[in-house]
Amino acid sequence: MTKIQAVINHKCPRCRKGDIFKTSAYSMKYADIFDRCSNCNLRYEVEPGFFYAAMYVSYVFIIAELVTTGVIAFFFLGESYLWLTIGLVITPAILLSRVNFRYSRTILLHFLGPIKYRVDKEENQADS
Repeated sequence: MTKIQAVINHKCPRCRKGDIFKTSAYSMKYADIFDRCSNCNLRYEVEPGFFYAAMYVSYVFIIAELVTTGVIAFFFLGESYLWLTIGLVITPAILLSRVNFRYSRTILLHFLGPIKYRVDKEENQADS
């Protein structure tokens, strides 16, 4: 599994096999994260407060969504429908909040954290 596939599927950054989240994004418990990987026993919260940094990643997502929908809404509606434009700009940020939350944590683990991908020795021997 490639790194991009692991991020899209919310898999462990070390082994790319174990799940990070316990439930789907559409569940009421969408934020529940496993303490450790079920495959390689990696502890996901590397240090206390590690996931606070995910707020910055989520902030980038929200700004990108707001700017994109704002430009599109302004292009189609112009200046005359200001309140409709504001409503249209805020709606995607609200609807995508769960997705932003989950992907910000996953991206933090995969790209911004100290965890590196490790290929299992047994897997290499089986492939050869």
